[in-house]
Amino acid sequence: MADTTTTKLLEQVRSGHYVPVLTTEPAKKLIESYVNALYDSESQQTVDTPAQDKVAVALSAFNTFLQINVTGPVPDGLAQVEEEFTTAASSKTSKSKPLQQTRKLCFSSLDVDGVSVYQYIPFIELFCLARWILNTQLEGAEVKGLEGEPLEWLKLRVDVWHYKLITQPSLGSGSIFNKSLQWCEVPSLQGKIEQGLKVVEEEVTGKNNKEMEVKWLVEKANVHIMLGQDAKAKEAIQKAAEVNKFQYMLSGALGKRTKFQEKATSQLVVLAKSAEEKKEGEDETDAKPKALELNDDTLLEDLQFTKGELGKHGETDDKTGLPAELKDLEPDAQLQLSPLDQIILLTEATLKDAFSPSDTLTSEEILPFAVRVINDKSTNWQIYTQALLVRSRIEMHRSRTIERGVLQMQAVVDQVIVDTTAAAPTSEANGEEEKKSDVPAIKISADGEVIEDKAAAASKPTSFFPAAKPEDSAPAHVRLQYIHALSSPPRWHLESELAYSWAGVGSLVSALEIFKRLRLWAEVALCLAANARHDDEDGRGAGGEEKGRAIVRWRLFHRTGVTAAEEDAEADDEVENETLDISNFKEADFQGPERVPPPPNAPRLFCILGEMEDRPEHYERAWEISGQRYARAQKSLGEYWISKQQIFKARDAYRKAVVVNRMSSELWNRLGDISLRLGDFAEAAESFSRGIAAADPIAGGEDARTWSNLGSSLYSLYVERAKELKAEREAAANTAEPVVNKSAEVLPDEDDTCIANPEQSQTDPSKRSPDTLLSQSLAAYKRGASIANDNWRIWDNVITLASRVRPPAVSEIILALNHIIKIRSSEDALDIDVLDLLLNESVLNKKIPAGSGVYNPPRGSQERAVCELLEKQVAPLITKRDDLWELLVRARLWKRDHAGAIDAAERAYRAAIGGASAGGGLLPSAGTGEGSEKSWLEDQEAWKTVVARTERFVSLLKSYGEGVEEIGAKWKVKARFAVKSVTSKAKEAWEGSEEFKNLVRLSKEFSTRA
Repeated sequence: MADTTTTKLLEQVRSGHYVPVLTTEPAKKLIESYVNALYDSESQQTVDTPAQDKVAVALSAFNTFLQINVTGPVPDGLAQVEEEFTTAASSKTSKSKPLQQTRKLCFSSLDVDGVSVYQYIPFIELFCLARWILNTQLEGAEVKGLEGEPLEWLKLRVDVWHYKLITQPSLGSGSIFNKSLQWCEVPSLQGKIEQGLKVVEEEVTGKNNKEMEVKWLVEKANVHIMLGQDAKAKEAIQKAAEVNKFQYMLSGALGKRTKFQEKATSQLVVLAKSAEEKKEGEDETDAKPKALELNDDTLLEDLQFTKGELGKHGETDDKTGLPAELKDLEPDAQLQLSPLDQIILLTEATLKDAFSPSDTLTSEEILPFAVRVINDKSTNWQIYTQALLVRSRIEMHRSRTIERGVLQMQAVVDQVIVDTTAAAPTSEANGEEEKKSDVPAIKISADGEVIEDKAAAASKPTSFFPAAKPEDSAPAHVRLQYIHALSSPPRWHLESELAYSWAGVGSLVSALEIFKRLRLWAEVALCLAANARHDDEDGRGAGGEEKGRAIVRWRLFHRTGVTAAEEDAEADDEVENETLDISNFKEADFQGPERVPPPPNAPRLFCILGEMEDRPEHYERAWEISGQRYARAQKSLGEYWISKQQIFKARDAYRKAVVVNRMSSELWNRLGDISLRLGDFAEAAESFSRGIAAADPIAGGEDARTWSNLGSSLYSLYVERAKELKAEREAAANTAEPVVNKSAEVLPDEDDTCIANPEQSQTDPSKRSPDTLLSQSLAAYKRGASIANDNWRIWDNVITLASRVRPPAVSEIILALNHIIKIRSSEDALDIDVLDLLLNESVLNKKIPAGSGVYNPPRGSQERAVCELLEKQVAPLITKRDDLWELLVRARLWKRDHAGAIDAAERAYRAAIGGASAGGGLLPSAGTGEGSEKSWLEDQEAWKTVVARTERFVSLLKSYGEGVEEIGAKWKVKARFAVKSVTSKAKEAWEGSEEFKNLVRLSKEFSTRA
């Protein structure tokens, strides 16, 4: 008999009848037991109910909660569910409103690391009930979800939504739901989610259930997007498409975008084809949310793709790069996609939107993914809603489409608001209010008729567009079918995004009204303060920052002069009834004692107040209230001390922050910056390593700056360790006792792989050998340079480290020099010492085979690489540096290229004397190696350089000039002219010097020979 009841309950859940399940006898037992556990944590007990019944109740509660807060429509019969919770709570509390007290305990039970969920979530007790059943009532039970999902998968879904409920809307123009999740303030919950991902991965993959595996991979991708792990999300999406045999590609096709366009140009389009063609209408309803038309006087409603026509520049559609399955597809007549394939496209778009810069190119790449889903004839209600949402986000970045973007966002929000706003319940929470309210309100019903409703006006927001008719709406189970595979935001996040959209088009009043209605007081305060900073002193935003501080203080402190809570209780009632007027709030009105107990999200409010008032005690209070778990409090406190130049206090604050949030790469990197500034190189290296490891395990690092800082820390440690070893040797020499150098050996694990993973290293960074530190520093710089290959400073650091390794890392030096030359394209970027090192270590110390003629080093050798660098990269840059030409002289002599050596020597000679004409009064440049100009007629070192280049040129002419075809017997004339040119100019300044006498003696020698 139990099996029949269980099957019946699950079938009710499968058909979308969630509320009836919550009113059954098994549900009543579970609700009563949960409320008992909520009021008395020691009364945890397992309810004697079949496991499948428990799963049915948990799924019904969870789906009802999502139906109320995310998808709609709100089900009927919720008053009966409320009555069950009220009855169960009546015996546990003596307060007049037991349901309200129960909900407060539910909200408190969801606090994580000092962070609270949004405090005005309807029917939060349903989410908590589902969470409690799955986590405590099904231990050891072999149960499955409606589609065969294992229990751990169901738990993971609850944890993911718990994370979404905690996430706060972020202030800014790009504040979409996914971008607001980048900063993790709940590391313990994030760690739980990541552990759940691993467990579910093992249970789901390899079970020969393709549809379940694809759905899992898509959900996994969206979870990684939520956690800010783009590389893992990309991997999951690619694997999902591979498992589902889904072919898609962002390509181009000739088409017209505007109404007046005569010739077609290439337009971005997504070509996609499911493995199995889906029949229209199969398992889907034709009901969809309303998609607004563009109605622009220039842009077409949809792209018009051309067939068989030439483009504007004579081009044709080229499909050579497309997979075979996509070559036959027409851009405007593609086949119907399966729902999971549609979700893959939307997840790809969400991924690009969340982790790519907000620019025109990114928008052009994202929009075709949403358009491909919107153009499908048959689409699930929630999938279509998500596609409209993605399109509206992109269109708000273009002037021609911003109006449709904002209005489409408004239409989506209206649909969600209307569908997720419950009718005024008749429970104890609203009974008295109905008696008091006699003011009629106007609302628009589903069929468009105007009716009066006395109670709904204050609680239900008005609709900008007419509400959809019942026949144009999809049932709840259809909307919830793919809810976990989509990045659908909760209702209050969607409304917050709409508020930022209105603010982006200049309607700040509309944005503030939305925030006030949502009672997001922190966002109201931040919005007022941000507006005040952008407006002039006498403008519309005057006093906005003061009003923002007043609002935050109102939530945290009693009114000035008030010691009891009566007045504040009245204010809270005004908040609940949405009759509070905050326009007249003043900061001075809320200087009373702190509220006890503090309001939800008090740590965040104290941090915001600390930033507004620039007072560190607010950050410290936030830390205390959170039970020393709110990392943002210490982060803000650390930044405050940095601004006050109190670096040691800042380091202490960040040390506390990373203790409670060890998964934040931002905190680790900032601690590394501070430690590096204080000269604590061991802690800096440890911090940067952990920051890199926490950023993204697949990519292996966060950014080039972090890798570069890690390299700097390790190099500074290398210098310290080298000094320590030198001091030990000197001490040993003085005492005449042998010292065993234990640190000179490199441990087996001390290679490049453990740079960014300190757990793999058996030694503290300060205890590693100098050779290990140097090699790891070089590897870190190389990784940073590979990420930011247009940053010449990092490549310069690579050269510095590579030149200190013994033997020098020639290949790394050459690679870095090539990049620096490419970036800077100037001879001033070339370090003569580095080039000299390359030449000496890799070329001049190598013997060449005997023979005649120019010698060409073998391919792949270091000699050839260095010679090609000098000839192809360095030589074309030289304009005034004689020292660079001298390097070419030496390299060409080594290759037996005598003609080339003479040519380089002549160029070095001319660069040294600066090309001054005989008898001129100019100040020639000596080109002493750094591009700085010094007059060799005044500076002695420059004069010696000119003499050396002249003697070098003459010596090569004497030795090899006659054998060079272009010179032959004329070498003496060239030599005599070169010497005479220098002596004639230098006679007045340097006559009598030893160098001048040498040149005169050399000149006489050629005169005698002539």
